[in-house]
Amino acid sequence: MKRPIPQGLLVAVEGIDGAGKSSIATVIAQWCGERGLGCTISKEPTGLKWGNELRQSAHAGRLSVEQELELFESDRKDHVERSIKPSLREGNIVILDRYYWSNAAYQGSRGVDYHKIIESNEKFAPRPDLVLLLDLDVDAGLERIRSRGDQPNSFEAKNALRRARQIFQQLAESSTNAVIIDSGRHFKDTSNDALIAFQKAAMTKIATVGRLHPEMINLVLTFFGGEPLEGQFPEGTPEMNALLADAKRACRY
Repeated sequence: MKRPIPQGLLVAVEGIDGAGKSSIATVIAQWCGERGLGCTISKEPTGLKWGNELRQSAHAGRLSVEQELELFESDRKDHVERSIKPSLREGNIVILDRYYWSNAAYQGSRGVDYHKIIESNEKFAPRPDLVLLLDLDVDAGLERIRSRGDQPNSFEAKNALRRARQIFQQLAESSTNAVIIDSGRHFKDTSNDALIAFQKAAMTKIATVGRLHPEMINLVLTFFGGEPLEGQFPEGTPEMNALLADAKRACRY
């Protein structure tokens, strides 16, 4: 597997229930897999101890907001240490179907200061390089849930979802690493916009963290399906030239 992104790339797909998060996360993972890119896809709550307790509470009756916050944070700490950080250290692309913005939005809809939830999580959880916020009308989201044969659970009451959507929008509008995507359109349009945003985020991470020579940037631009920059670039150091040669050989496979 190729790992062309220094320190990996963390992508969180967020939005209310029914917005299409799992489908978009799968599309991006498939795009990476088809190109031989090292990629990990995961979901929150996880299937680990605390995540399972949260999933059970969605059907058996919601816990107190304090209990939910404690379980979400415990689940996320486990997720970060077991999966997210190790995958990023290996240079993988990590795609998350929900992350701590969902925690802020859903527990924020119960009256908790969502800024404090973000602050608490960012003390231990890596900040995403990209947040894809799939924005969808609440009624449309509930209809999608029903159309797939499910019934809205206790996290999916209409008024709570409206407040959660507002919090998601406020977080995205104040963030420098978020892209809001209208997911009420045809899925092809939504997934195309998500892939474009993903590719731009990957290139930004490569260019800034990798401190790449312009020729290397063009090489990776082409690798990610972009158009190379115009102009002639000066020769690099012998070490850079050797790195370029290695990268060109790797991209032939």
